[in-house]
Amino acid sequence: LVMYPILNLRYHKMDLHWYLRSLEEVIIRVLSTTFSVKASRLEGLTGVWVGNQKVAAIGIRVSRWLTYHGVALNVTTDLTPFRFIIPCGIRDREVGSLKGLLGQTASTSQISGTLLMDAAHESMLKEFCEVFQLSVQSVSTSDISKGMSAGSLLEAGLIRDT
Repeated sequence: LVMYPILNLRYHKMDLHWYLRSLEEVIIRVLSTTFSVKASRLEGLTGVWVGNQKVAAIGIRVSRWLTYHGVALNVTTDLTPFRFIIPCGIRDREVGSLKGLLGQTASTSQISGTLLMDAAHESMLKEFCEVFQLSVQSVSTSDISKGMSAGSLLEAGLIRDT
C-alpha cells in the first residue's frame, strides 16, 4: 500500500526529521489500532519495524518545503524477491508483510487479502489525517477531469488543510 502525500511543510513544521518520524508514526498507529500489531522505529534506520522485519519503507523528496514521494506498507506483498537482494543496504534484518505477521498463508483467499488491503487503506487515511491534523474530502473524477487544480480544489473546500 503506497501513499504519496504532497504537503507544504510551511503549514506544518519545516523539519525533515519531524516529517519522516511523523510518516513512521502513521504506520505504527495503523498497525497498532487496526491490526493489534506492535511496531516500532529502530534508532538510526528509517522505516517501521516489527521485531526484526521491516514492514514499511519511507522515501521522501522535498523541494521548497513541498513533500513528494512517501511511504510503502507491505500489506500482501510477495516477499520472494527480497531473498535475492539486500534492501536498503541492511544485511542483518528481514523484510516482512502484514499478511505474514498475521499468519496468513499463500493458500489464504484473495478476498481476505483484499479485505486486509481495504482495512489498511482506510486506517492509513484516518491515521494520516490525525497525525498531520488534516481532513479528507472526497473529490469526484468529474471534478478532476474538468481540470480543477489542487489550488482550485482547496479554494472550493474539496481539499482542506486544517
